[in-house]
Amino acid sequence: MLFGKSKADPKKTQDPTESPAVFWGASDRMICCKGIGGESDEFNVTSHPKLHDGGYVATLEISPPDEGDGVLIHCFYSGHWSFAVSPSCEDSEDMPNWSVLREWGTVNSHSETLKIFCPKNSRVKAIDRILSNG
Repeated sequence: MLFGKSKADPKKTQDPTESPAVFWGASDRMICCKGIGGESDEFNVTSHPKLHDGGYVATLEISPPDEGDGVLIHCFYSGHWSFAVSPSCEDSEDMPNWSVLREWGTVNSHSETLKIFCPKNSRVKAIDRILSNG
């Protein structure tokens, strides 16, 4: 026995059961995703009308199949890709009960890799960026 812990039946953290939707940035112009259906698996700054070059590039929305509240993914590029996640419903401060995992450089060396374990058949699309709240 080490540090007072028994070897018998250690408690495990339960892994999410859904497959994740995975997001990462590629070069300085693309937001890529896999594991989720929707508008596209590549959101290209040069051809998508709702994406902008550099800085706050895009807002993506994940909607669950039951039309419940989803999440927004705010995508930023400043030489590296990073993502912020928030509730999609303006009237609620609560995030859906979805696991969100963040890793660095697992797909591209200059990008965060964002994994969101959303309900099966959820969809992703680009929406207008949220520039102000008022």
